[in-house]
Amino acid sequence: MLTPLFSPGCDLVGWMQPRKFLFDAEMSYAAFIAGGHAWSARSGRWIGPVIGAHVFDVDGRPVAWNPAEPLRGFGRPLRPVNVVRAVSPVRPPKPVAPPRPLTPPVLAGGWSPLSFAEWLVSSDPKPMESAELVAAIEASGEQAARDVVEAVEPGGGASSGNRLPEGGAVK
Repeated sequence: MLTPLFSPGCDLVGWMQPRKFLFDAEMSYAAFIAGGHAWSARSGRWIGPVIGAHVFDVDGRPVAWNPAEPLRGFGRPLRPVNVVRAVSPVRPPKPVAPPRPLTPPVLAGGWSPLSFAEWLVSSDPKPMESAELVAAIEASGEQAARDVVEAVEPGGGASSGNRLPEGGAVK
């Protein structure tokens, strides 16, 4: 059974297979759950705790929630010990969209500043794929592309081969 996850704005952002996996709204495998924590499907890095049907960022603020369970904020969690990566699950069929909750809970510590999609990659150190790098270069121009390369690998990405040619032109 899949549990819907909602943003603070009450939009459907993902699905949870309790104590096992997280999927985005389009049912793409996004994270696995182990030891009460979510781990990136892409890199295996810890991205935050999971309590009941709620997911939290590394600062303990909720990112996505389900109205069927009470939601409480808490302080910054301790980083758990790394776990063995889960085997990718079979993609489940997309469930029927659930009714939209009326209002999100108001929390003393507030909601995470990260969207569900941002949260999934916020702690992910994996370099951008070539297609992502090319898209960033084409869409953003020379300086923004250099910033992307620098963010991917400090020092300009020389060892990954993602270095822009002198003059910044992409051919």
